[in-house]
This record gives sequence, structure tokens and C-alpha cells, in this order.
Amino acid sequence: MGFWLYCTAMCLLIPGVMLYFGWRFLNRPPQNINSMYGYRTSRSMKNQQTWDFAHQVCGKL
Repeated sequence: MGFWLYCTAMCLLIPGVMLYFGWRFLNRPPQNINSMYGYRTSRSMKNQQTWDFAHQVCGKL
């Protein structure tokens, strides 16, 4: 019984983390362009406007 509870918890962990980061990117995205945290692609890091737009769209997905 404990094994199945563990498996269920692990299967729900990834969707839970994805929902958390989606909510965080929508409500409190990273303010400055950085290479440690956020939606980091070469196109999204070009300027501040694309950085903000990328986090808004990424949070909705």
C-alpha cells in the first residue's frame, strides 16, 4: 500500500511543479533578464520587452 501511495505522489509531483511555475511566471515573473532563472532562450533574452512577453505566454501554457 505504501508503494502505491509513493508512486501516486511522485506522479503528481511534476504536474504540481509545472502548475506552480506557471502561476509564478504569470503573477511574479523575473523582473530582470538573467541566465539563472526564468524562460531562457536566445530570443527571449534579447531585450526586456521580449523577456516580459515570453514569461507571460509561458505562464499561460
